[in-house]
Parts: sequence; structure tokens; C-alpha cells
Amino acid sequence: MRNKLLDAARDLFTLRGYEAVSTRRLARQADTTPAMIHYYFGDKHGLYRALLEEILSPTLSRLEGIMSGDAGEVTIENFMEAYVRVFREHPWLPPLIFREMLDGGEEFRQQFAERIGSRVLPILAGAIERERAQGKIRADLDTSMTLISVMSLCVYPFLARPLIESNLGRSVDDSFVEQWLEHARRLVYEGLSS
Repeated sequence: MRNKLLDAARDLFTLRGYEAVSTRRLARQADTTPAMIHYYFGDKHGLYRALLEEILSPTLSRLEGIMSGDAGEVTIENFMEAYVRVFREHPWLPPLIFREMLDGGEEFRQQFAERIGSRVLPILAGAIERERAQGKIRADLDTSMTLISVMSLCVYPFLARPLIESNLGRSVDDSFVEQWLEHARRLVYEGLSS
């Protein structure tokens, strides 16, 4: 039942937005009762948090493991690969987050910043700082602007998927994602190199 509720939340939040979906609608979509949302997640906010955590936590844990020395250092490149991999596996996630950042209200923005942003941004900022210190990227670049640029390159094809597919005639499939990742990597490293 827990997984059915997570699937219902993913589908409905993506289609309608967090605020527009009631617990009754979520329960009906999952063929259960609102009491089950309370049982598994506490409330609708808990369900939303669980949805994001289940998707993003494995990637964040992997990156945090690399940061702690378990498997080398996080680089801009392997951050981009991990970040894009999440979106390739869950293409509905970027539009959902984007919609909620714009329309979801202050509570969502605060929750997202605390639970996800506070883990993601320091990882990439650390990679940028290390690669600057190693001379792999230019010393004069602002860390926060570089961070925004890298994250934008990673997410844009998933946000602009309808435009890319209808106006450019490119399918945002696995082949495209691999090509985009290589293109974005080259843009970053060639654009930022000293």
C-alpha cells in the first residue's frame, strides 16, 4: 500500500501540483483511504517528503559517500552524471519540483531547501572549489554562479522536454540524455578551464 500511495503522489503531484491534490484524491488514486496516508506518512507533507527522499536519497548518499572518501572525490563531472541519472530515471521529477518552486508556496520551498538543497548544493560547491584549487577550472569564477550554471545544464532538457521534442524533433530518450550529458560536460569543462 505504501508504494501505491507513493505512485499516486508522483502522478497527481506532477499533473496537478502539490496544493491542488487532497489526501482524499491521493487515497482514491491509490485505492485506499486517507487513514493509510496518515498511517504510513503522517500527512500529505510526509508523503511528499517520502517521495522525494526515496528518489533523491540514494544519489545523495552516493555523492556524500564519495565526499567522505569512500570512493575518491566528487568532481563536477560525476556530480553531473549522478544528477542527470536521477532525472533520466524519474523524468517527471524536474517539472514537479519546478512547478512547486513557483506555485507550491513558502512551505514547500522551505521544506525542499532544508531536506534536499542543503545536501545537494554543498556537494557541488565542494567539487567546484576542489577543481578550482587543482587548476582544472578558472580561479576567477564565482562558485555560486558556476553551481547554478552546472545544475541548469543538467536539468534543462527535462524541463523543456515538450519544446525539444515538438520544436527540435529530438526525443529526450536515453540516447539523447547520454549525448546531452557529454555535451554539457564539454561545455562546463571547456568553458570553465583555465
